[in-house]
Amino acid sequence: MGGGFSRNMKVTIIGASVSGLFLAYLLAKEGVEVEIFEKEENAHGSLRTLIVTSKIYEAMEFIPEESILNKIKHLELSSRSQTLRLELKDPDLVIERGRLLSLLAHLAEEAGAKILFRHRFEGFAQFGKKTLVSLRNLKINEPIKVSTDVLVGADGALSTVGRFASLDGHPLVTLLQARVTLPQSMSADTTQIWFRPDQTKYFYWLIPESDRTAAVGLIANDSRQAEACLTEFLQSKDLEPFEFQSALVPMHRFRYGGDVLSEERNVFAVGDAAAQVKVTTVGGVVTGLHGARALTDAILNGRNYPKALRKLKIELNLHLLIRQILNRFSGEDYDQLIGMIHGRLKETLEEWNRDELTQSFLRLIWTEPRLIKLGAKALLKSFL
Repeated sequence: MGGGFSRNMKVTIIGASVSGLFLAYLLAKEGVEVEIFEKEENAHGSLRTLIVTSKIYEAMEFIPEESILNKIKHLELSSRSQTLRLELKDPDLVIERGRLLSLLAHLAEEAGAKILFRHRFEGFAQFGKKTLVSLRNLKINEPIKVSTDVLVGADGALSTVGRFASLDGHPLVTLLQARVTLPQSMSADTTQIWFRPDQTKYFYWLIPESDRTAAVGLIANDSRQAEACLTEFLQSKDLEPFEFQSALVPMHRFRYGGDVLSEERNVFAVGDAAAQVKVTTVGGVVTGLHGARALTDAILNGRNYPKALRKLKIELNLHLLIRQILNRFSGEDYDQLIGMIHGRLKETLEEWNRDELTQSFLRLIWTEPRLIKLGAKALLKSFL
């Protein structure tokens, strides 16, 4: 992006997502005219329990207290024959997605942004430095046109803005979790992770929402696999679900260039629409917030958006590299991995924040060189 934009511009955002609303807030408080168009009826979105690191404070520069359900002080990892308990230096935060969306919508509107619900994006066309956006007002089922200087797709994993721009999309995985009563034997300050590579190449989790309820879930390749595996897992743990939550999550790719969606470089994607997701844990809240900050910087200061994203892309690429190795792990490999976590490596992991992998990766390897051997062995087995 060149230096052709000013604070007198108009920015149109498609999708009242976390990244879209945060982008609107950041731009509006700088005096930019911002409109958000959302096809749903409100900013709450679908309810979903999320867990994020304390780095959300750094990304937002304030504490989203209204959305925090619980704070997690311990992480318990289990494989077939090994169990490890970590004490987190900085507690993870359990957040209700709907509350976070409502908070960000309030902040965006308070800063001057306009949010228009029940409007569906249908396309755009370039006219010089302007972009004409086609939408449909679903309340009255009539088409409307909006002229804007900058168009942003913040409309999630199945981004219609990206599809209209002939973006080839991203690999998608299914997140499925059930809300359950927290068993008395489990602590409300401890997230539990189970590695079962014969069922999912990711993991199962139990995230306490409070001392009464928890979210239990997994990531799978498709919804059918997710449902079958989660049902079996819940039964094995004698857990009875009273609510289900699901989502499609886009997977980051190496050398992905779809953040800029037009030759005129005034149509962009952010958050899940740009697959700004760390694929080790399939978390995209903090990374999407950083994406919004990078795009804000690019719009306000005439910077190149891909260059502004460079630090985030390095982080996401490193997560992808590790995920590709973990995808080849067997149950025995996870036994070995958890078994070697003690002493200095355990201390490093307790201090480690998964939203700053580029800062801690070399330290982890230096602390325990056998990690390289274990990863190489898993890669080698996949080729034999």
